[in-house]
Amino acid sequence: MSYTFMDLFAGAGGLSEGFIQAGFMPIAHVEMNRDAARTLETRIAYHCLMKQGKRDIYDNYLNGTISHEYLMKQLSDQYQNSVLCEKMSDETLPGIFDAIDQKLKENSISNIDVIIGGPPCQAYSLVGRAQSKHMERPMEEDPRNTLYKLYVRFLKKYQPSMFVFENVTGIQTANGGRTWKNIQKYMRRTGYKIDCKIQNARYFGVLQDRKRVIIVGWKKNEPYTYPDFDRPDVHAIVNDLFSDLPQLKPGEKADQYKSADMSEYVRDNHIRESEDILTLHCCRPNIPRDIAIYKRAIEL
Repeated sequence: MSYTFMDLFAGAGGLSEGFIQAGFMPIAHVEMNRDAARTLETRIAYHCLMKQGKRDIYDNYLNGTISHEYLMKQLSDQYQNSVLCEKMSDETLPGIFDAIDQKLKENSISNIDVIIGGPPCQAYSLVGRAQSKHMERPMEEDPRNTLYKLYVRFLKKYQPSMFVFENVTGIQTANGGRTWKNIQKYMRRTGYKIDCKIQNARYFGVLQDRKRVIIVGWKKNEPYTYPDFDRPDVHAIVNDLFSDLPQLKPGEKADQYKSADMSEYVRDNHIRESEDILTLHCCRPNIPRDIAIYKRAIEL
């Protein structure tokens, strides 16, 4: 049986994607943004239909021949309604808990193995704090500063064996370091050992310098530790990601990859397969103002 997990403040599902690819079964994603939630639903549909050998249904959705609603109705019961498009607060949490509990009951699941996620980073980011003096409400008064308490309430209720909490590195110094101390204190009080390290996406073969604080926590009676990771030797450049995209002129769009130009990096890392469908590859048209700006830039 697969390990189960729940993703809080899920966004478009980047963290969840890794767990699904590793074989974990998603029980619930909680995300307040409707567009991000629909992206989550679509990606869950992809994984579910691939397991069922029904990729053609997913491809029909990408081609626009079936609706999002029809797509979601094709999923097996365990994947139905796993995305909760809700804003998390003290007021909404009881209803969110009820929805998750009902899903666990319907699927005869007794526990959540892992909880993952991290609250919105704007209140902790260095950029956000730099802009704070220009805002009506300074960052230290931003209610998002305390959303970690809601994350901890999920730990208290569902008692997962482990959890993964991620955020920007600025969280360590936000509010003079008080927020960071409180996060660790709340997690330990809930019955978890924790360890924290800064990880960089480029250490894992991603063509981006993206640092994040990753806390891993586990129940005090569990024999776990923070994992060590091998660092792949990657020599690709950003253009390796885009080499098989058709070149476009302003106002043009394309719906097919140049599969013959797929880079070794894209192929070996399973970023794309030859049968994948290209979507949303379009180039905005130039308006007269754009052309005037480009002309001045060239002349300078």
